[in-house]
Amino acid sequence: KDQVGEKMAQRVVLFLLWLFDQSLAGFPNQINIGGLFMRSTVQEHSAFRFAVQLYNTNQNTTEKPFHLNYNVDNLESSNSFSVTHA
Repeated sequence: KDQVGEKMAQRVVLFLLWLFDQSLAGFPNQINIGGLFMRSTVQEHSAFRFAVQLYNTNQNTTEKPFHLNYNVDNLESSNSFSVTHA
């Protein structure tokens, strides 16, 4: 009976590993993110770019399962239309 239980446990573990592998296959390896900044907020824009670059250059693949692509748009605070429709 112990051998039957061990074989069943091995099958369950193999099935779970296969399931985990399948779930990773469906996850994108690149994610697009965006930042909206007022033209005068240079420090915030730089901090955003630095954080994305810091994440992308991390060598630990368990902490970094994907690559970040960023797009930044600068808004003019005096133009309320551009702020509300960004």
